[in-house]
Amino acid sequence: MTQSESSFPTLDEMRQSAEHSGYFALLGMQITTAQDGKGIVRIQVDERLMHPQMIVHGGVIFTLADTAMSWALISTLPPGTPVTTIEAKINYLLPVRTGVLEAKAAVVHRGRSTAVLESTVYNINGEERTAIARILGTFNFPRR
Repeated sequence: MTQSESSFPTLDEMRQSAEHSGYFALLGMQITTAQDGKGIVRIQVDERLMHPQMIVHGGVIFTLADTAMSWALISTLPPGTPVTTIEAKINYLLPVRTGVLEAKAAVVHRGRSTAVLESTVYNINGEERTAIARILGTFNFPRR
């Protein structure tokens, strides 16, 4: 193994580390896929995620989508490349009270230092899977 290969964590090591750190652990997010420009992140709905009207807070849904898009992009970059969100637009389609939320994201376009990604967040209750939000985001990463 060369020095450069040993200095960066693998994608799986990064995923495991993220899931046990601060915000991920607080919300209980799980990265289920981060490969080939695709990212999938899940979270179990519970009362911690609700606002006073007992529906999942929009910030939780946005966080889930932003995280899935970030990991989709990270999967296409050299290990250790920092990624930041420049902007994102979300359309909330339906409220969520129960089940599991799953954000599926994909790279739409990747340039030299920015990328455009999209995500759909689904509410899963048993066999039922309903789209509850659509997100389009632009991300930055250092030029190669």
